Amino acid sequence: MAVSPYNPTNPKVSIVILNWNGWRDTIECLESLYQVDYDNYNLILIDNGSENSSLEEIRAYLGGTKPIASKYVEYISENKPLKILEYTNSEVESGGGREDEIADLPSREKVVIIRNDKNYGFAGGNNIGIRYALKSQDPEYILLLNNDTVVKSDLLNKLVNAIDGDERIGFAGPIVYKYDSNGRTDLISVAGVNLIMSRGSYRRIGSEEVDRGQYHSTATVDSLEGSCLLIRRTALEKIGLLDESYFLYWEETDLCRRGFEAGFGCIVVPTTGIWHKVSTSKPRAMVTYYKTRNRLWFVKSHATKEELVSFLCYFCLFQFWATIAGYIYRQEFANLSSFLKGVLHGIIPKEQLKPMAKSASR
Repeated sequence: MAVSPYNPTNPKVSIVILNWNGWRDTIECLESLYQVDYDNYNLILIDNGSENSSLEEIRAYLGGTKPIASKYVEYISENKPLKILEYTNSEVESGGGREDEIADLPSREKVVIIRNDKNYGFAGGNNIGIRYALKSQDPEYILLLNNDTVVKSDLLNKLVNAIDGDERIGFAGPIVYKYDSNGRTDLISVAGVNLIMSRGSYRRIGSEEVDRGQYHSTATVDSLEGSCLLIRRTALEKIGLLDESYFLYWEETDLCRRGFEAGFGCIVVPTTGIWHKVSTSKPRAMVTYYKTRNRLWFVKSHATKEELVSFLCYFCLFQFWATIAGYIYRQEFANLSSFLKGVLHGIIPKEQLKPMAKSASR
């Protein structure tokens, strides 16, 4: 394995990956990260209360006894076994303190594992890793990365180079490709997101398009997908972390919007990318509930008065009834119940439902 010489002038990046029962995806993601052409990063793996053998399988991979097979990245053994620094979430929240054990090791030869005592959702789980990174690793950037992704080797170089020269940019992301679409690996999942506030919705740029180079230059967008999101440290210090009351869905959109309101822009860097498997393991009724509730919270938090009036007219007079009719026609009564519950809870101020969100089913 070719390793670039350490360059202390490269901005330090802390990469936070959240695992929940998905060790097969996670070890493929880790293998791709250990082969990036960037030499000043720290990997933080958060196990979000997995209920299977995820941690044992991941430790076996890190120890060099569990090779992986991937069509995107060739397994290498030269950096294994890796040095593991392992904490519980309560230990890192109270200070950590053993970072000297791995501080002098190259990025490709170490990992921090944080074992959460339960599932804190996407926002809560990632926030544990972000707080640890800011306190113990002193990074200039945080990269949030889904565990069911594989990254291009130039990902960190391209994202950091694009964002580093302009302090007004708070967030950067790559083109996200579908991991496998009937054998194709060049089908775009998303190349940034533009909001339609008057409808409480968004447009996923490039979705379902074959990449023919049509997105060839860095572009400003309203938001980025949370599957791969590089965040400037100073932006987090100004606007705060992910809003844990969302639990699932809309939390990265809320973060980017809060950044925009504080003067930080979002960019898509189309010269690099990741492949995303887009997990479908979540129950549909659960997805319906969180997407419905969080959409209403987001609009109430960020829409102008004119946008809010337009959205309420559209939602109350048309979409609410059309959605109910659709669920009844398809006899999707579990989704109907989740939709109505999501609407009810979306009307209630989110602060009143924080305890409920943290204990919600996965």
